[in-house]
Amino acid sequence: MKINLSKINHLRYYIAIAVFTFVLYGNSINNEYSMDDNLVTKGVAKVEKGLFGILEIFSTPMTSGKQTYGYRPLVQTTFAIEKQLFKKLPVSQTLKEKKRKDKLTQANISHFVNVLLYAIVCMVLFSFLKELLKEYNLLIPLITVLLFLVHPLHTEAVDNLKSRDELLMLLFVLLSLKSYLKYAATSQLKNVFFGVFFFLLAALSKKNALAIIGLLPVVLYFNKTDLKKIIISFFSLFIVLGLFMMMKKGLVSESASRNIKFFENPLRFSDSFMDRVTVALYSSWFYLKMLIYPQHLSYYYGYNQIPIANFSYWQVWVALLFYIPFGIFGVLQLIRRNVLGLGVAIWLGLMIGVNNLLFPIVGIVADRFAFTFSIGFCLIVGVLLLKIFKIKTQKEDSIISLSNGFLTVLSLIVLIYSARTIVRNPNWHDEMVLYNHDIEHLKESAKANALLSNTLYPIVGKEMQANPMNPQSKKDVERIIYHYKEAIKIDSTYVSSINNLGSVYMNFQKDYDKTIQYCSKAVLMDDDYLEAHFNLAYAYNAKGKVEQAMPHFVRVMEINPDYMQVYQIYNKMVFESGRLKQGIELLKQATENTSNPKNIYLNIANLYSIDNYNVEQSIIYFIKAFEKDKGDKKLCNHISTLYNSIGSIEKANFYSSLCNGQQ
Repeated sequence: MKINLSKINHLRYYIAIAVFTFVLYGNSINNEYSMDDNLVTKGVAKVEKGLFGILEIFSTPMTSGKQTYGYRPLVQTTFAIEKQLFKKLPVSQTLKEKKRKDKLTQANISHFVNVLLYAIVCMVLFSFLKELLKEYNLLIPLITVLLFLVHPLHTEAVDNLKSRDELLMLLFVLLSLKSYLKYAATSQLKNVFFGVFFFLLAALSKKNALAIIGLLPVVLYFNKTDLKKIIISFFSLFIVLGLFMMMKKGLVSESASRNIKFFENPLRFSDSFMDRVTVALYSSWFYLKMLIYPQHLSYYYGYNQIPIANFSYWQVWVALLFYIPFGIFGVLQLIRRNVLGLGVAIWLGLMIGVNNLLFPIVGIVADRFAFTFSIGFCLIVGVLLLKIFKIKTQKEDSIISLSNGFLTVLSLIVLIYSARTIVRNPNWHDEMVLYNHDIEHLKESAKANALLSNTLYPIVGKEMQANPMNPQSKKDVERIIYHYKEAIKIDSTYVSSINNLGSVYMNFQKDYDKTIQYCSKAVLMDDDYLEAHFNLAYAYNAKGKVEQAMPHFVRVMEINPDYMQVYQIYNKMVFESGRLKQGIELLKQATENTSNPKNIYLNIANLYSIDNYNVEQSIIYFIKAFEKDKGDKKLCNHISTLYNSIGSIEKANFYSSLCNGQQ
């Protein structure tokens, strides 16, 4: 088969890339919200505000609460714009709802945008490679982009809305590199400005964009850019680094608080650099395997799906024997400005930032982490195919003869990759569909087991309330218990799963002994674990062991005095058990262990009002509560009323005037 590349309008290439992208990922558009989408869009208050939330998006971390981390304002801004434009659409649908009537949802719009962004990334990648490989004809850029487009390992980046950060980051990194190539060709400093600008946008999408600092000199060297321009371009990137750091420091007042758990990456708890080396080699083997053919794509891996490997693992030796000569070959070829050297540099240079060698990675490995460095893999495979079948690639070779063998091999690769991609897309429909599907090959992942139980738990709870006689619910409860136990078996320090397992026994099976067994372990591991203390208190109370229940109820109040549901249960318990005085004394001690004891003071006051209607003592603690919040006019009026009730008119008038702002 002969083709004349010079006669094909380049616009057709871009149209073909866009159309093929939507053919591959069209079945993902009907997906809904899935794993971690609640971190960036689903139910995120600042995103739900639409355009009015953008200022808050730029001035706060990506996530807030128990875990506060990430600064990706550009990503959340795109979701805020979607919310503004499509707020009248339903947020999402379950599979059951779709069977009744399939509606267009806000989540569907977000998935459409992700597919569109992927198409744009592929088009920009083609444009970038055209400029960088200007001494070659279009076959290398075309085949590289084709392989990149169809690669199944990219399904997480496209199908997971949270992974829009990967799409935007790579898009702006490529645009930045293109700008620097234009500067190299034209010497116009405005292109340096555009390079800096796009790099800043990439960093505001995901800080992994900082890898461009190492990538840019490689690209410019390959491009035969003179040394002066390479130096100017390289140091201009540090302007972005400074701007990015100033933006975070100047706009974001809330500090990061990301508590990494053992199951996320045990390397965080190891001081051995050799552990990091062997795990990096194992991770690199994992990525090699997945780049060749990703049989089991997964939303998460973590411990012990990915073990803390040492030199007894054959995968470590395979990685060592492959990557060392491969890296040496790449360096030698890059020095000669051979395109294979460029591919190796992109692959290994970017992979080293996510393979745990430099720092432990949350989850140890991830499909989406291969998104950027897979460009190098696709470039190498494309070039090798052309070399094996002796197809001309020089710029002057515009009329190309493609052998049947080449077309057959390329078609098989594209067909196999495309089929794997299309089959994978519906697995990301929603959390339960995803977790149910992937658990079959994630049995050794502590978090995968826990996530399945965490997600199924509230669903079963609602179903048991609506249909208490549903026999499936009992099976689902056993399934929840099974996967929590699996998570704990893999990681015995998985404290939230230990507590949640106790909670399941309490809420679904009324097995309070099991609740006490597991939640006692949880509070021994973390004495500030509010839910575990509450579960223990509830279980002890249900068994009539009030003495054991009381300190756990009080500890809940100490940890979070605003946890209002605890007070009513506590008051009822101490009243019915005849332990009012003991209950009051415990609360008095608790006020010394918390920074905001207002609600505890209020509860002491309420208990005194029950205790033979001891109004005088009740007033004392209402006043203590008021001293902690003098803006509480309702409480102020209540104190005035109580003084009136005991005939203390002067004090009643004092608080009455205080409430009305006359003091």
